[in-house]
Amino acid sequence: PIKVKVSDSPVKVLRDQDGFIPCTITGYSRAELDLQRLSVHWTLGSGPVYMYDRGSHNPIRPGSKLSDRELIRGNAGLYIPQAQIRDEGEYTCTVTFNKKKAEGRFSLEVSVKPSASLVPTDVIMEEGTGGAVTCKVNNYYPKMIKFRWIKHLNDGEHVVLRKRVSTNEPLENGDGTFTVTSQLLLKPSMGDDGGKYSCVISHRSLGNVLNFTLHVKGKYGCRV
Repeated sequence: PIKVKVSDSPVKVLRDQDGFIPCTITGYSRAELDLQRLSVHWTLGSGPVYMYDRGSHNPIRPGSKLSDRELIRGNAGLYIPQAQIRDEGEYTCTVTFNKKKAEGRFSLEVSVKPSASLVPTDVIMEEGTGGAVTCKVNNYYPKMIKFRWIKHLNDGEHVVLRKRVSTNEPLENGDGTFTVTSQLLLKPSMGDDGGKYSCVISHRSLGNVLNFTLHVKGKYGCRV
């Protein structure tokens, strides 16, 4: 019987990269498939993406492709150029050959790398007054993201700061990406001058670390 070979691992791409979702047909007896007896239907959820019926190609998703040369060899993989967030999800590859049907499901993950910044970039605070440092992350996808604020110690170790840390709920942008900020409140003494800190960002698309040095001014406006 005809079968479709599936993969347990999702296909992962960044937005605007080309994606290829594999679908391998097995269980046929000849060296090559007779394309006049073959149909391959790709769907995303319940929506059609690509329809191939006995030599006739109908790409519903603009730019998507199946290759006749590869289909003959049992490769019904779907090419998706410049993947977008809307292309993410579970795909079904339904193959019909000689009136026998098989299908497989495949996941496509589309991620958008965040752009991150620290505000202010030069962290200068007056002794006894303090202020806030904001770690801002723009235009990323998917929504889930984690922040850690770290203080580096002189012996090469570090401590994770949990007090005086607040992280906002991510806001969705018009293009489906998200923006979020995390804030660290500091009230330093002169002994904290020159202290090294980091905002550590963890996201599906990457890991990112933003470092800053805390400068503390004396009460009369001069560094000590």
